[in-house]
Amino acid sequence: MFRKPNQTEKSFGVGLLATLLAFLFWYFLFEYQRQKEESEAYLEAASYGNVLRSEMDRELNSLLFISNGLSSFIKVYRNDLETEKVQSILADLWAQARHVRNLAVAVDYKITYVYPDKSNEKIFGIDYREVASQWPKVKLAIDSRQGVLDGPLELIQGGSGMIYRFPIFVEGKYWGIISTVIDTHAFLDDAFKNNRRNDFAFAIRTAEDKKVFYGDPRLFRQKHVYIQESLIPNGKWQWAIENRKMHNLRDRWFGVLLSLLFSTLVGLFSYFFAKERYYLSEGALMDSLTGLPNRRLLENRLNYVHSEAKRFKRRFGLIALDVDHFKSINDTFGHDVGDEVIKAVAYILESNIRDVDTVSRIGGDEFVIVVKDQHSEESLIKVATKLLSVFKKPMHIHEHEITVHLSIGLTLFDPDSEVALKQLFKQADIALYQAKQRGRNTYSFWR
Repeated sequence: MFRKPNQTEKSFGVGLLATLLAFLFWYFLFEYQRQKEESEAYLEAASYGNVLRSEMDRELNSLLFISNGLSSFIKVYRNDLETEKVQSILADLWAQARHVRNLAVAVDYKITYVYPDKSNEKIFGIDYREVASQWPKVKLAIDSRQGVLDGPLELIQGGSGMIYRFPIFVEGKYWGIISTVIDTHAFLDDAFKNNRRNDFAFAIRTAEDKKVFYGDPRLFRQKHVYIQESLIPNGKWQWAIENRKMHNLRDRWFGVLLSLLFSTLVGLFSYFFAKERYYLSEGALMDSLTGLPNRRLLENRLNYVHSEAKRFKRRFGLIALDVDHFKSINDTFGHDVGDEVIKAVAYILESNIRDVDTVSRIGGDEFVIVVKDQHSEESLIKVATKLLSVFKKPMHIHEHEITVHLSIGLTLFDPDSEVALKQLFKQADIALYQAKQRGRNTYSFWR
């Protein structure tokens, strides 16, 4: 059975809708702010990363130029190379360079000159083709005819470092290769010493084998870390840069919880506000027991129907009815059952008229129905007959079987008669009285 929602249900619907809209508003507001702060932190990390990369490139280029200068010397004096002269040049270059562990020159593939020779005796005379860990990068430098930065890797003479391989070609033919061994940590520490910031952490690894050689390797596994790449001779490095502000950013769930809190408060306020508004509006215009229009709203609607009927020359019907022997029902079953009977009658009446018509409770067991667009008395009588028929079956209320009958008075407004509404009400009441005089459970038409 269809039932109209009551005040509480309507208010709950308003509160629920307000809660949903408020949650969406607050959630997107908090999420927008969180993403904005996160984006700003990423931009700061990217900016800091660019500074670090520039400093590293500057330091690295200053070391790589050593190989270029030495290559030019060898090309010019290749036919007049003396060990002492070469060692002297290597010593001078090594003294001017920072963070270089040693310089080596291989003629063809065999290391022929090394400086400093002390602590590097193990590599003197080594043929690169016989060193499995270093030969791939040496071959890459020769094949590409470009410098290649290898490492960091474990060195034959002990320890670890990066090796810059620079091939020498004379008249288009391979002559040998220069190796500059760089102390990785000393080189990088010095490159970054002027740009250390406590609000950032970073780590560097090779892009090829993902081997972290500087900083905390865990940075690459963390969320909200900015990743950038930098080019090195014939290779790439990857950087993980963490802006420590990320640790202070609010989690997405924080925004969800705040959104739930604020939206719940908004929903509760909307619920109570809507309930109060419904109470005030329905208290003024609706019957509190049945939810039907009361006398005040009936008069408003009847005035509109009356004006419309006069303007467009239409007829409408007015039906006055009440419940036969309702006092006896109250006395027999009690007022609680009597109220349920009135509510059931109201529901049945409203269910059996059109949506354009109006059912109103004007007091006690008295109801008035406004029926629009009635062309004749017969059409209005059909409405009354239908209403009488639907009450033939007993009602089951609070385990009681109660038979309800109606007395109905009918009157028809004719736009040519100039009958006032007050008179129309009186005509319907007279017809209702006549129905009672005729034995009740029937209708009477005012003529």
